[in-house]
Amino acid sequence: MDASKSQKIAGRRFQNGNYLLSMKKYPAARKEFSVALKIYERLGSYKEMSETLNNIGITFIKDGKAADAKENFESSYLIKKEHPNGSKESLFNTIYNLLGVGSVMDVDDYEKYFIEFRSLGEELGGEFMDIVVKEQPVYDRIVEARVKELQIKQEEELARTSAAGALEHLIRSGLPCMVRVRFLLHGFAIDINEPFMFKEHGKHVRIISIKPIEQNIDDSLVEPVSMGEMEFEAGYDTVRRSIEAASSEGDRILEVCPAGVEEEAFDHVKKFMKAIAIVREDLSLSISKKYFAVRSLEVINAFGDPVEAYHVVSTKPVVPLTLTTEDAMLVNMLLSSGEDVLYKSLLLNAKRLLDEEHYDLCVLDSILGMESFLDVLFKRTFPESDLNEYNSISGVTLYDRLKLLKKLISGVHDSEGKMELYLGDIGRDLDDILKYYDNILKNGSDDIRAYEAGKSLKTVNRVIYNLKSLYGI
Repeated sequence: MDASKSQKIAGRRFQNGNYLLSMKKYPAARKEFSVALKIYERLGSYKEMSETLNNIGITFIKDGKAADAKENFESSYLIKKEHPNGSKESLFNTIYNLLGVGSVMDVDDYEKYFIEFRSLGEELGGEFMDIVVKEQPVYDRIVEARVKELQIKQEEELARTSAAGALEHLIRSGLPCMVRVRFLLHGFAIDINEPFMFKEHGKHVRIISIKPIEQNIDDSLVEPVSMGEMEFEAGYDTVRRSIEAASSEGDRILEVCPAGVEEEAFDHVKKFMKAIAIVREDLSLSISKKYFAVRSLEVINAFGDPVEAYHVVSTKPVVPLTLTTEDAMLVNMLLSSGEDVLYKSLLLNAKRLLDEEHYDLCVLDSILGMESFLDVLFKRTFPESDLNEYNSISGVTLYDRLKLLKKLISGVHDSEGKMELYLGDIGRDLDDILKYYDNILKNGSDDIRAYEAGKSLKTVNRVIYNLKSLYGI
């Protein structure tokens, strides 16, 4: 068959396709166009090929098959670009059809086609430019959506790779900022395997673990050190200060922990250790700031992944103290109830004051702790008549309580003399620290140093221990 006859046959099939397209018989129209396309391909009739591909794309659009339509429109477009023997109006039409399937197109491709579409419209003018104007808002919305999408992707990428990015993403999302902190406790060898959760000022705190760091056992000078890990909700500004302070060093690896989150972390650990100390009276677990150090800070991003803000170089260890199941239960009860045992809290604070070299205050808190314990002792041991008498005393003083203690021990109503007569050697030490106490209250000339403060705390603890043993408290 010669080329002329083939061209006529292809033309008739193309016209058949157009007729069926107008009758909404899309699969049948597509079949006719496909036959015409094969003939045009054999003949190398590029102009007719591009128009046929364009019409096949239209049948797919009518059938709701945008992806197939896009494939045919793109083939038509490429032929028109590679063999520009057709009209600009025809190219404009194909690009217009391509923009119609923008929902299944990459945004970059859509933008490329629209820019060419607008350029052709400006060149052709008239009704073509009117079509461009109508399509412009669609393009603007797509570009705006793309900018937002890129911005979101950038924010999410920063949130996954940068602590500062993670924080800003949390703020924009209106989510609380959870941080994960690893810390050192110097002077303690503690083994806490199960997590403890509580709330502090309405914010969630989770002590994940505390474990002793292994050290060289041949080094007799090594102090015990424990490494802990915790998560808690921290304020945006607090976390930002820590991140900015670390950033100012120019590296995530620091020699000194920056201020910020460390203070909040210390308060949470202090509350936890205080609960342990109240449960385990045989231990002296008073924690002061100088024995605590944050070693790393991570921000938990909106996807639940930790992103490092910084870590501080350091290490050390020893035989651990392990909490029993009962200890853990009592610690949980104390943390959840918010209740406190006053005399124990005062003695813990006295230990902290001793560590921080506030010797006068250490003596005062030690005596206050003893007074608080005596109040508990009397309420548990006095018969009703004596208890009523005790409760009736207005403005009861330390010496009122000591007088009642002498009565409790001796059974004699008007007991006098030094405490040594009632408590033995420990009573003699108590007489000494009462002198320290009086000297402080009177602004006396005698200096209270580490020895006097340490003796005061130790003596009060021994007095309380002996009285608890004696009266079964």
